[in-house]
Amino acid sequence: MWVLKSHGVTFYINHIDANIPFSTKETPDNNHTKGSLKFKDCKLTIHDDNTAALDQLGEFDHNLPHPKEASRIITREGSDLHCALKNGEFQHSAFKAVEGACSTEFIICDILDKDEMLLAMLKYPNQFRLLSPNERYYIAYEKDQIIWSETEESDEYAELD
Repeated sequence: MWVLKSHGVTFYINHIDANIPFSTKETPDNNHTKGSLKFKDCKLTIHDDNTAALDQLGEFDHNLPHPKEASRIITREGSDLHCALKNGEFQHSAFKAVEGACSTEFIICDILDKDEMLLAMLKYPNQFRLLSPNERYYIAYEKDQIIWSETEESDEYAELD
């Protein structure tokens, strides 16, 4: 899995095809990664199979919209953050409940105010995760889709309420 950042939005991608030049940046003191690749003036396309393509910007591509800033979160049901959201501490969209592995319940919603998102990060660290726009939880929230599908290993599934 690759971490791809574009205009402040993080995407988790299975594979990246880059048909353009890039520069490198070493970060030997970083515990998580020893370096990064930097692409400038490129067009990012994320396909349905969660692969990305990076190409040169065309003549008309400069007007393409930038990725939306992440504000959709997932948190455990009953967590301190979930209770704060229910009690109106932060402005948020409708809750959608999902069931994870071993019947763990999670709540997905959007925090509507950018400043309140920062406050939530400071006040409730490690209690939620920002969802990337290409993640299945993020997409299913908008489409009311089944999030977990039946597989050979497990017959568990969850539906958005």
